[in-house]
Amino acid sequence: MSPSVNTLGAVLDVLGSTLNGFFGDLHTNLSYSPFYAGVDLVEIGKPQNISYRMIGMDHPNRSLLVLHETYVPGADTGEEFAHAAHEGGMVIKGSIELTVGGLSKTLKAGDGYYFDSRMPHRFRNDGEEQAEIVSAITPPTY
Repeated sequence: MSPSVNTLGAVLDVLGSTLNGFFGDLHTNLSYSPFYAGVDLVEIGKPQNISYRMIGMDHPNRSLLVLHETYVPGADTGEEFAHAAHEGGMVIKGSIELTVGGLSKTLKAGDGYYFDSRMPHRFRNDGEEQAEIVSAITPPTY
């Protein structure tokens, strides 16, 4: 389950590889760019007045959904919903009222959250200015 470096080295030796070769492949065989300019973020949002811009849509075998979310004043995801994932994020501008499992709290810039998404949840911009969140969801739901 969690081999030591020596054990990993021995396994790789039997397979005809080395530690340097094993870990070196991570840096030399990129078939995609790991960098994304703001204009390259893909809009995947459907709700009115909410933008979900996805970072890394073209990443192969993506196991994490990273979003830049924007909510105009009064924007609301609607009724509480749930899905099989975990999600976390940080408010970077404005304020967001987050409801998770019946508990609600208004988060302001610099505040964060993390919860099991199987609990019913809802996001609402309860402020008078646009709100922005950077979030991550695993496994990705998109």
